[in-house]
Amino acid sequence: MKKVYFDVGANDGHSSIPKAQGSDLQFYAFEPTPQMIEKIKTKIVNVNNYTLVEKAVSDFNGYTTFNVSVGDFGCSSLLEFSEKNKTEWGPERRNLADPIKIEVEVIRLDKFVVDNDIEEITFLHIDTQGSDLNVLKGLGDRISIVKEGVMEAAIKQDVLYRGQNMKDECVAWLESNGFSITRFESNDLHGNEINIYFKNNNINEH
Repeated sequence: MKKVYFDVGANDGHSSIPKAQGSDLQFYAFEPTPQMIEKIKTKIVNVNNYTLVEKAVSDFNGYTTFNVSVGDFGCSSLLEFSEKNKTEWGPERRNLADPIKIEVEVIRLDKFVVDNDIEEITFLHIDTQGSDLNVLKGLGDRISIVKEGVMEAAIKQDVLYRGQNMKDECVAWLESNGFSITRFESNDLHGNEINIYFKNNNINEH
């Protein structure tokens, strides 16, 4: 069985590209932000097991508005920014107002894995700036092929984006779909967001 790594919300590839180099896994990186796409392309010229998918990922297929943060391209999101970026964060997040709105294609992962004959997602890394839970929901019944992964969730409501997924709802959804939480990892100095690591209870080590 082909081993596959998904990097959903790949940013500039800083998390997944070093892992891909010298790995026997096939990497798929999903990123809709034009500025981040260009950075990834310059880094993967000689990385043959790395496929860039220039699309956003959620729980629907189609097109929608994407908010490109000119203050920090890595914070671009399908969600709108809340005003809490001015009060709940340090100076690094106070320049995110007035994003550029562009249209992007959005896909569900269940169709993607069928179209690409993917039998198992060995590791699923999700960082879609507030809508990670929708990425999981977009796997539909194919959530069962995810072996393990990590997602980001907010600890405080609307702390950066309006309607962003919260820690407790993400944990409840994962556990109700056959996953165990293996650990939590703080994601920022302000205690606003957290990384949730999870493992499929129904996929054995092999």
